[in-house]
Amino acid sequence: GPSPNEPPSDNALKQSVVSRILDARAAFFADIQLDVIGGDAMLTGRVATLQDKARATALVRSVSGVQTVINEIHVGATDDAKRMAADLLIERQIRTAMHAAFGDALPNLNWRATNGIVYVFGQARSTWERNRMLAVVKQTQGVAKVIDHLRTTANGG
Repeated sequence: GPSPNEPPSDNALKQSVVSRILDARAAFFADIQLDVIGGDAMLTGRVATLQDKARATALVRSVSGVQTVINEIHVGATDDAKRMAADLLIERQIRTAMHAAFGDALPNLNWRATNGIVYVFGQARSTWERNRMLAVVKQTQGVAKVIDHLRTTANGG
């Protein structure tokens, strides 16, 4: 495993959060997506109440090693199947476009769509790469708005 002063991997952090969710029997996490990149966690999706949104943040923040929690969870009634399908299509189109733009040198990032709003999260190795990633998302059909949670890291992470 990692040495005591080496931060846990993003995968290990994600597993720790998932374990914490299961331990807490947090049923409200059913429609929440969790991404962890560079020790930062981003939550997207939907919950019924503001209280559940706050509980989600607290639960993720309680996991040792998580640096920042970005909470982009929407509060309210569940989206209809048509809207959810449209969001999934947006996510797939972005994936295809990212592979076309970057090939195998895909940056350390992820994106989630909720109601046509795309949350972009991760690490760019340069300002050029960051701008290119955001341009790819903005050009995707069906995207209403782009929320940028990218960090530019000189060494790419």
